[in-house]
Amino acid sequence: MGYKIFSIIFILCGLFVMWFAVFGKKKEIKEFGSGIQTNFIDVILMMIYRLLPSIVRKILLFALGLAISIGFTYIFFSL
Repeated sequence: MGYKIFSIIFILCGLFVMWFAVFGKKKEIKEFGSGIQTNFIDVILMMIYRLLPSIVRKILLFALGLAISIGFTYIFFSL
């Protein structure tokens, strides 16, 4: 039962990220990030993310939300 509730929460988070990628303003998407970088890989990824044009950022955010939703939907139905 706990996995199902956990999966539903993350499915909704994935849907929110997809909604934000489609309907979010350009300035909000540009400021979207992980905050303080804790390791070298995170620094490199955030530098790449900040250098990309906004349309590519929107595509990456949509793909991230889709992957989260599909992954947790699979967990929801398999357990």
